Amino acid sequence: MSQRIDKFIDKFNEDLRLKLNHIDVGLNELKAKIAAKAQHADKDVRSHLDEVKKRIEQSRAKVAAAQGEAKSWLDEEKAATSDKIAEWKAKRETDKLHRRADRAERYAEAAVELAGAAVDEAERAALDAWLAREDASSVQVKHG
Repeated sequence: MSQRIDKFIDKFNEDLRLKLNHIDVGLNELKAKIAAKAQHADKDVRSHLDEVKKRIEQSRAKVAAAQGEAKSWLDEEKAATSDKIAEWKAKRETDKLHRRADRAERYAEAAVELAGAAVDEAERAALDAWLAREDASSVQVKHG
């Protein structure tokens, strides 16, 4: 039983590490391009932003499914009170307990998907903010 949990946690850690590493590498490459050619940096940022937007769009269906799974779990958990769970345990209703555990694992997988989507959105927001600041600064420099 704990091996299943261990594998899930290991997979979560690895998936999150890979996603964050991918973003870190991409943003570091972008920073280097910006530093090397400041005049045309906005083109590189816009190109990187387009890649992020494409990644977000490609995962939209998975994210929607994950949101549905998360909502379903939260609704079911409201109904499964601690008294009801204790009753299932006392009556040794393992089928109900296993179904609840299966739903909890699906919820955890959905939460991982949603966390990944949130990281993508944060990257998008950071790039949008950089571009907005660059737009404001460029007008100020030209007219200041």
